[in-house]
Amino acid sequence: MLLLIAWPTDAIAQRQIGALGVGGQAGLPGGASVKLYREDSIAYDLLVSTDLDDRAVLYLHRVWEQPIPESPLWIYFGPGLIGGAEQLTTEPAPILGVSSIGGLNFYAEHFEVFLQIIPRFQVQPDVKPRIGGSVGLRYYF
Repeated sequence: MLLLIAWPTDAIAQRQIGALGVGGQAGLPGGASVKLYREDSIAYDLLVSTDLDDRAVLYLHRVWEQPIPESPLWIYFGPGLIGGAEQLTTEPAPILGVSSIGGLNFYAEHFEVFLQIIPRFQVQPDVKPRIGGSVGLRYYF
């Protein structure tokens, strides 16, 4: 990862309409991550998070990206939705809520490195405001 940070390169190819990135992120929430660019500076970010036992949650965000002047970094932010279930092995209970996402990213060749914060407000099965964060890596095809 240090090599990727040391040599950030032009990110135009990754930010084209239809570009698809697949990878993972560690933190809360963590899991498998997919990002799809649909319009100029607009993408959809999907995270599948599970504890591999009794909980599975999907996070879907629409993000806007803007370059930071004179830097290889970009800033991104946007609203999102949360859906999933817990207690999967006994009586599944739905998880529903809203969230937002904000972070920094850069590209090195076909890789995106990102650091983000995800405030979320769960409304089902009980009301829980939380703030999480994660770091991740995606590969673009």
